[in-house]
Amino acid sequence: MTEIRPGIHHLKVPIPNNPLENTNVFLLRSDDGSMLIDAGWNGDIALNALATQLGNIGLHFQDITRIIVTHAHHDHFGLAGRLRQLSGASVALHERDRDFLQPPSADTGDYARSIEEWFLGHGLPRQELGAVRMFAAMRRSGSRVAPDVILKDGDTITSGNFNLRVIWTPGHSPGHICLYEPRRRLLFAGDHILPVITPNVSLQPLSTDNPLANFLASLQKVRGLDVELVLPAHETPFPDLKGRVDEILHHHELRNLEILEGLGHREMTAYEVAGHVTWMPELGGARLDQLPPGDRRMALTETLAHLEALRAEGRVSRSRRGGMIYYKRS
Repeated sequence: MTEIRPGIHHLKVPIPNNPLENTNVFLLRSDDGSMLIDAGWNGDIALNALATQLGNIGLHFQDITRIIVTHAHHDHFGLAGRLRQLSGASVALHERDRDFLQPPSADTGDYARSIEEWFLGHGLPRQELGAVRMFAAMRRSGSRVAPDVILKDGDTITSGNFNLRVIWTPGHSPGHICLYEPRRRLLFAGDHILPVITPNVSLQPLSTDNPLANFLASLQKVRGLDVELVLPAHETPFPDLKGRVDEILHHHELRNLEILEGLGHREMTAYEVAGHVTWMPELGGARLDQLPPGDRRMALTETLAHLEALRAEGRVSRSRRGGMIYYKRS
């Protein structure tokens, strides 16, 4: 637990069995109550760790009046429901991520089969469907808490002498937000900008969106902000917003070039293309077949985000044949 600025505390909420280890939860303390930015993973270990850190600064769950969630992934939204029960706090989330919390009730029926067919159609080997089923099961078991407050781009959240501007930054999730405190020159970045790794930007099953294009535009949206310190939801706070944005933009352009080179002049499924990508280059790099099954699933959906962005730019074409989807350089 660290006090970043007067009244702003950095809490670490553990994520089980995850190399990221923790979600950074930020507590803003003011005379009209304490506000959390993100909640953490839903589990007793996470809840107890949060309670201990609050106690170290003389607070209890009952002192929390608001929970602002940067996006609806489990390591950020998961504890929100239990915290609301314990504290009476309101929960706020962007309108586009509200739907993530209410997956179709037919997850175990036709919807689940359509998801599996989607992955198979993009080349995922049938023996790797277990990772898809595990993800669907985790989603079904996730929080069903409806947010009390729906946030929109440009909203201002006031707590004591803190004034946070909501900046909608879709890409990592459709409703991801950052929170900008201009007087203190702070950016609560969620998963939008991390100091070492690049956030996962994936095309999800049955989506018609272009998440990578959205993400790159969202990076440009925050690049020019007057920021002294970026407070990300993972890893550590860092000072150089503009420099880190430029690094991430460069990373994705290099990945586009790697994908185009891997395609050559052949038709390939997205899974085959993913086999030509160097994964986790910031951690030394790995081939697709060196990744665990869950990471191979994410590698496929991230490759698809790049392929669809390249297709929107006219650099790649897509065709369907025999139930399979193929990509080719235009």
